[in-house]
Amino acid sequence: MPDRTMRELKSKRRPELELVILSALAKTPQYEDRMGVLVDEGVNWNEVVACARQHNLLPVMCKRLLAREEGWVTQDQRRTLIEIERLLGKNSLLLLGEMLRLHGLFEAGRIPAIPFKGPVLTWLAYQSFTARTYVDLDFVVLQRHIPQAVSLLRGTGYNAQFDPAEAQAGLSGPAPGQYGFVSDSNGSLLELHTERTLRYFPRALNLDEMNARLIPLEIGGLRVRTFSIEDTLVMLCVHGAKHFWERLGWVLDIAKLATAQEVDWKLATQLAAKMESTRVFLLGLYLAHDLFEAPLPGQLLEQIGRDRTVQELAEKVYAQYEGISDPSVGVLPRAVFRFRMRDGIGQGLRHTLRLAMSPTESDRETVRLPRLLSPLYMLVRPWRLLREYGSGLKRR
Repeated sequence: MPDRTMRELKSKRRPELELVILSALAKTPQYEDRMGVLVDEGVNWNEVVACARQHNLLPVMCKRLLAREEGWVTQDQRRTLIEIERLLGKNSLLLLGEMLRLHGLFEAGRIPAIPFKGPVLTWLAYQSFTARTYVDLDFVVLQRHIPQAVSLLRGTGYNAQFDPAEAQAGLSGPAPGQYGFVSDSNGSLLELHTERTLRYFPRALNLDEMNARLIPLEIGGLRVRTFSIEDTLVMLCVHGAKHFWERLGWVLDIAKLATAQEVDWKLATQLAAKMESTRVFLLGLYLAHDLFEAPLPGQLLEQIGRDRTVQELAEKVYAQYEGISDPSVGVLPRAVFRFRMRDGIGQGLRHTLRLAMSPTESDRETVRLPRLLSPLYMLVRPWRLLREYGSGLKRR
């Protein structure tokens, strides 16, 4: 993608979107002046808030705008921001407490469960538990521990949101996209992920190897362990790619983590390559660098610059933010985007076909087939995807 095209996309940003992006960047005179110009020229305040909410950037925007004593927001707008910040902070702290409680229960039950994203990512990347929006808790466990974990959670008031048979999936039975739970007492959402549910990696994660690289984190006098910075970066890039980078907050997470923590870039690159996700990794890093000035070593920047596909995919993502196009709408655009994110033609074909044909819990819920006919789910899935997303051959 020519640099001119990228510059044109940036120059056409809606002022509300530009203001939200600037609020997440480091405070500099240049950015402060530009934000002042946008406010003076008149932005749609409701759209600014809606845009920040859509992209999971409300906490950083509230903090930035409230830091200004006068000039940018009215008293009514300031009160709105204060209330938003209070509610988001309250929810984040409640989830933090619940994460620590669950971590203790898993430890007592001798279930190796690794907290991921949520509060631990917010602390590692933002050095705060309230600077990032999260609405659920995520733990990663080995598939073989799922029956024990499900039993423990049910005993603590969590209701499973999946077919009971999936709890016994083991290494070959039907497994959901995640093992979701809802708390009876406080409504907290919890997801358990395993090497089988993390299906958007072209190769199954070796959780035993990843567990050997865990890093310690002390929270409120309690010690937890989470994935290494390098593993986390690769996982965040795969997660963002899975959702076509629909939210800027996912990009900012990578930028903040790369800024706040020391990264072994050689190791991170090796881990991405091992997972056949080099281009996915490079795309996530490029977006973080280009949008939020994530510091990257020169060698990585050169590698990104040599991969024209990375920049072309970034153009699709930027056009999505502006509402010009959407790579996640339509089965064909989705398949093409996923295919181009892979490291080679063979990998792209295998990965795209696997995602298009491997049934999920949504496919099994759409059509209930007897066990003997379960292989036919591979035909149900393409039909369901076409019904849900359309072909993408014409505007919907």
